[in-house]
Amino acid sequence: METVHAATVTSVVEVTPHMRRVALRLDEPAAWVSDGTPDECVHVEVGAETDDADGHSARHYTVSGHIDGGFEMEVFLHGDGPGATWARTVVPGDRTEVSDSKGYYKVPAAGAGVRVLVGDATALPAIARILAEAGADEVFHVVVELADLADVRELPTAAQATVEWRLGGNGVRASILKDALVALTDTHLDPGAGSYVWVACEAKDSRAIRTMLRREYGLPLTHIRIVGYWHKDLEHALRVWNEASEETKAEYMSLWRDDRSDEENWVELEPFLQKMGA
Repeated sequence: METVHAATVTSVVEVTPHMRRVALRLDEPAAWVSDGTPDECVHVEVGAETDDADGHSARHYTVSGHIDGGFEMEVFLHGDGPGATWARTVVPGDRTEVSDSKGYYKVPAAGAGVRVLVGDATALPAIARILAEAGADEVFHVVVELADLADVRELPTAAQATVEWRLGGNGVRASILKDALVALTDTHLDPGAGSYVWVACEAKDSRAIRTMLRREYGLPLTHIRIVGYWHKDLEHALRVWNEASEETKAEYMSLWRDDRSDEENWVELEPFLQKMGA
């Protein structure tokens, strides 16, 4: 992980049948750095023996709220990987380690219209917090795809929000998120509308959505933020990386530059990943 902070689990609450909220008390709260974004996430040591596609043995989860001496995070229980297993079995008193947080949600300071939030169940904690922290002058259109509508929940907000709950994706069905965005063509995807589009879902689905928004709709990079939260076929992603030459890996790393925004980096990174077969 990055900077590491020791923490103790203080409570575990079932939010919906497939979502658990875990509260952590940090050993040194003043040393932990929040990046302040409503979709901030942290890497959490969950006892994994395998790395994820980014090379971390830890898994990352959304900070759903700040509490005295620490924070809460929400974990979607999909599959039987190390993260889901940890969340199912963790109890108060258990120890873990977490990183500082990193977030992606950044509405342009000027010229942003409707905020379009689109994601699968793994994005729901971030969507809930974005809405909870929104002001009364903001307008949202939200689409959430779930494998089970039993995971539908209240999303309190002071903003004006239209929320669609759809069945799809989540490693169980084909994702409907791309089609859901296409359905918003006449209302929110015209570049002149100034919409800010935030998407978080399975990695390959997120990449297809990013390509569509850029090529077919011409949305400015400042008005989109697309994040791949997880890999449906993690074994394939890891195999592609492990089988790549050192020259290919070095070229990949050189494309991700700190002096550019993530979406600017993806302009070059996407065709490179396709060439790799990722």
